[in-house]
Amino acid sequence: MIEKEEQGGVVAKFDNVPCPTVQNLYFIGRNYVEHIEELGNERPTEPLIFTKSLSCVAMSGAKIPYPGHSHSLHFEGEMVFVLREHEDFKKDNAMILAGCGIDFTARDIQSDLKKRGWPWFTAKCFRGSAVLSSKFISIPMDSLPRLAVETWINGEKRQHGLYTKKLFPVPILTEYLSKLVDIGENDVLFTGTPAGVGEVAPGDNIEVRLLVDDEVQIQVQCEVE
Repeated sequence: MIEKEEQGGVVAKFDNVPCPTVQNLYFIGRNYVEHIEELGNERPTEPLIFTKSLSCVAMSGAKIPYPGHSHSLHFEGEMVFVLREHEDFKKDNAMILAGCGIDFTARDIQSDLKKRGWPWFTAKCFRGSAVLSSKFISIPMDSLPRLAVETWINGEKRQHGLYTKKLFPVPILTEYLSKLVDIGENDVLFTGTPAGVGEVAPGDNIEVRLLVDDEVQIQVQCEVE
């Protein structure tokens, strides 16, 4: 990590690394109270986890095809982390790779599936529904509370979420996951979206930004077509 002086203070600059070759994709739902309330959902007492297939992955700059089975495509901007063994994150001076991503959701399909009590697969898994930043930053675990995420649609800010507002922070999520599965070296974790989700249409430009101390560090961008 490199630091530089700016206007009399020290501004942290973090090493950028390429997005790794993803092995597994884990997603956390309902991790911000305001987002839970805007969709009228129940607050979970433990992490709500779902997955997506690797064929859902698109990288920053991609054009995302509007899913033909849906009439209500929603954006969800999120902080994203690259995982490894949970015990590694307990070590002194532990580091983690942090980036950002977009979890696209077919909201009309999801609403119907929830009413039926069925899994969310067709609402969450489709081409381009998991967009990842091409770069990640290496950041100390104890600096995670300095993170924030923003989503901009066609140049208008629509979401702003602080890491400190998450119901389940990263250490709790990695510990929970590690009790269920063997976490791989390049497994990726989307950690939930803040309030402000909404519909997008063909031609819309979506940009999600990862900030440290209000300074943009990483961006992911895509266009719906």
